[in-house]
Amino acid sequence: MLTVSQIITQLKTDDYSFFPREALEQAVIQQEAITPLLLDIIEGVANNPKSIDDTHAYFFALFLLAQFKESKAYPLIIKYFGGLGLDITELDPTGDLVTESLHKILASVCDGDLCLIKQLIEDSKVNVFVMDAALRALVVLYNNDLLSRKELVNYIQSQIDLYLLKPNAPFFISTLVRVTCTIHPEELYDQLVSCFEKNLIDTQMINLNDLDSYRTEDKETTLIELKSDPRSQFIKDTIAETEWWYCFNPDRYSTPIHDGTLKLGRNDLCFCGSGKKYKKCCLH
Repeated sequence: MLTVSQIITQLKTDDYSFFPREALEQAVIQQEAITPLLLDIIEGVANNPKSIDDTHAYFFALFLLAQFKESKAYPLIIKYFGGLGLDITELDPTGDLVTESLHKILASVCDGDLCLIKQLIEDSKVNVFVMDAALRALVVLYNNDLLSRKELVNYIQSQIDLYLLKPNAPFFISTLVRVTCTIHPEELYDQLVSCFEKNLIDTQMINLNDLDSYRTEDKETTLIELKSDPRSQFIKDTIAETEWWYCFNPDRYSTPIHDGTLKLGRNDLCFCGSGKKYKKCCLH
């Protein structure tokens, strides 16, 4: 068995090709002892953002604390990601974390407290991709019966009303449309169409035909698919969430990345190999 000190040492390795499986397994077993040290790691980054560049330790700490549903991590995560600013290059040190997993992490650590998540969504000084993740965190909570449909729909409605007054924010209005489609756009369809009619939507993200397609889908089927979508769940297994990363599996990703020349229908299997239909995967 590894000691807590040995676990932290392995998590802090700067060898990006080394996946610290044993350390992560031991961290879960020794949750009570390791949690304060993981909190120290993310607090250090919250107070000194440039320190995130050193190792993978911050990312492993985030996933482990999310798996532990550690609410003390919540304000520290908000502090770091909420302070990155509007310049998209400030997201570079986080890789794909913001777009792939931040929403699940936020939902996992918030302990049902939506205040800080909504703070990210509503603060105009927060990076739009972080805002997007915060909004999708609400979907995770809804999907796990910790937020009612009425509460979520009403909140999205309030944000649509707000952004109708800010026509220079097409990315986030488009995000509102996409998120509404994932839970079925039944209640908000007319308002969303109005956004398209006012040319407020980035149609490269989602277009009116997409909206109509989601609307015609059976609502119950949409919600069943959402229940089984791993992207709309809490963090439950840090190893499963991280072991597939490119740095640990460069040979698995030797297939050329889709360059936009491949034309797929919404119901075709996605080019990324996920096994999902394109409309439920990389289309958005």
